[in-house]
Amino acid sequence: MDEGPVEVRLCGYTQGERATLEVRAGSGRVAIKAYATNPAAEAALYKALNATELAAQSGICVPPLLFRIRKLRLIVLGWLEGPTVLHLIRRGEGERAGFVAARWFRRAALLDQRFGRRRGAAYAMRKASEGFPELGAADPGLKAFAVALSKILVRTRPGEGSPHLVHGTLYDRHILDLGDRTGVIDWQRFGRGPLELDAGMFLATISRVAIRHEPLREAVSQAQKAFRDGTAGLLDESALAWHEAAALVRLATKPLSIAGGERLRARGLADPQAVAISRARTLLEEAALVAEPVFREFERIEPRIRARLPVLEPNAPVRAETLKDQVQSSMERIE
Repeated sequence: MDEGPVEVRLCGYTQGERATLEVRAGSGRVAIKAYATNPAAEAALYKALNATELAAQSGICVPPLLFRIRKLRLIVLGWLEGPTVLHLIRRGEGERAGFVAARWFRRAALLDQRFGRRRGAAYAMRKASEGFPELGAADPGLKAFAVALSKILVRTRPGEGSPHLVHGTLYDRHILDLGDRTGVIDWQRFGRGPLELDAGMFLATISRVAIRHEPLREAVSQAQKAFRDGTAGLLDESALAWHEAAALVRLATKPLSIAGGERLRARGLADPQAVAISRARTLLEEAALVAEPVFREFERIEPRIRARLPVLEPNAPVRAETLKDQVQSSMERIE
């Protein structure tokens, strides 16, 4: 880095897990990530990806690993310069945002890197359910809604074919437009799993943008269309809908988390708890709408196919009534 004044900015923090610092000195810029646990696996991933396929291909990249300080559990990464997909949408460039994200998936599908733990439907549901205690403390009816939805998602979980390298938490803010390349950052939850896991989370996070900011709905719609057009034939539509619904359930619990509450209070809202509950409710309703085609399809499958769904009780098919009716009856019992 250049000589001169050093500027340090906290740009990411997860309590009890990690912190990310942006460090500037002159024209130089790096990311320093500090962890509560050993980041050896993530460091190895950055090194391996930059040494093999990604280094040889144009179109996609991840941050280069500059060095690692083992005793302090720190890694230092090169900074990727470019707007995130979230920033593109906020600027009204929805079509570009969808194209940039789709480019990552088209290239990532060709990678032969299968690092990390298994990341699939079971992982998605486990992460979705982690916030249920906070949801129940804020609104028992919402928890009943989330639990009913999750039980049906478990019954209808998709099959998983050959695993790919997956990010694990691919939000809109993790995908960067680098001009002729797409960059992806923050790989601490990477693993092996279906591409639909990452694609579902990506679509869920941009749907959340439209829910929070009505003026951006058109840009989000453009991004969704461009992404689906750009990944046509690559992703299984039913599995994608399932993973998007599971991701929306997971996102619904975020406003009611400690960190989510702190962010809302920092904005000076008159009643941050009411805002958090409203956001959670809207995201859960969106999850139900996204998942509805999956549930209808499941009702028509052959018995021999149902046998591969170990959580489905014999002679207890999902009822033909809509999910909305099912969760409504659960909420009425709570009341």
